[in-house]
Amino acid sequence: MATILTRPLGGDWAEPDEVGYGREAELQQILADHPRLIPGVGDQAVACKEMQSGAGPADLIVVDQEGGLTLVECKLASNRQVRREIIGQMFDYASAFWRMSLGEFEQRWLARTGRSLGESVASANPDFSGAVAANLAEGRFNIVLAVDAINDDLRRIVEYLNATSGPTTSVIAVAYKRLLSEHTEMLLPTTYGEELAAAKAAAAERAEGRWTESECRDWIKSNDAENLSRFDLLLGEARRRTIPFVGSVRRAKRIPAGSFQMSLDSTGEVGHLYVYHYTTSSTTLELSFTRVPKVAASPANDRRFDGFLSGLADIDGLRIAAESLKESGWKRRPNVPLADVSPEALGRLMDALDSVRSDYPAS
Repeated sequence: MATILTRPLGGDWAEPDEVGYGREAELQQILADHPRLIPGVGDQAVACKEMQSGAGPADLIVVDQEGGLTLVECKLASNRQVRREIIGQMFDYASAFWRMSLGEFEQRWLARTGRSLGESVASANPDFSGAVAANLAEGRFNIVLAVDAINDDLRRIVEYLNATSGPTTSVIAVAYKRLLSEHTEMLLPTTYGEELAAAKAAAAERAEGRWTESECRDWIKSNDAENLSRFDLLLGEARRRTIPFVGSVRRAKRIPAGSFQMSLDSTGEVGHLYVYHYTTSSTTLELSFTRVPKVAASPANDRRFDGFLSGLADIDGLRIAAESLKESGWKRRPNVPLADVSPEALGRLMDALDSVRSDYPAS
């Protein structure tokens, strides 16, 4: 059965021809130029080709705005050793990056790209470097096997590796089929293993639990006492509006963190006001509404989200955050120090958050 049909305007539908890659480097270059095609990375993620791991050059290593690390190895079905080579190489490279110091990782990145890691990745996360360092120390990598075709053997290997590897490692295979019609070349990705990896991560989350509201408050009381009254005000204003505070997964942060959650529609899409605490700075608020574009467009939704941005822009200390959300099409996650937002402004912030949520409860 054809998976896609094309036609010139006014012409007849036809199946495009499937064309291969002359060499693996062609697939590697496509993914280096368009890392968004790789599952699990953000829109602003950046890829580095042939970065030395110490066990050999990894085809691609991708770093996203949050400091997440994805290792990609490209292989073609014409390579008879694809099953053995791609698995062995990826875990060889991952083990070499495991426990690598941040300084060494940054030096190798600079050597390959000519730019520092901070210059390459436009991150709004004030603890970006700390997140990269923690992922290296704990060996927390997403492993992506990029191929031109997925066969039964590769499916079996992906299932086995997701079942037997630890909760910090996900293994996904993606077939990037290349199609050609009369005037257009297309790339059709097919992913296998993403649901398995997500299920494993969810099971680990249930086992490890989340930070509690009390733990977040206790940390502020001990480490950032000047902001305790502001955090208590946020909690009180949220309870008055029945906006839930949900702790972050413990393994994701060594320091307690959590978010106030606003449901955006009936499908489970949620906007967050995160409360982060850092050892290098005081408590920070992060506005994360990256799921807004996924909510079905409608005049009512457009008015709701535009009104939220307008209300946010009128609050002292949050105008720049509102502009950042709007200019980036909701892709950025602007941070605002909690100390920079007055108690009166915090109440108005909760009003704005209350106005943007739908009638459905946050998940």
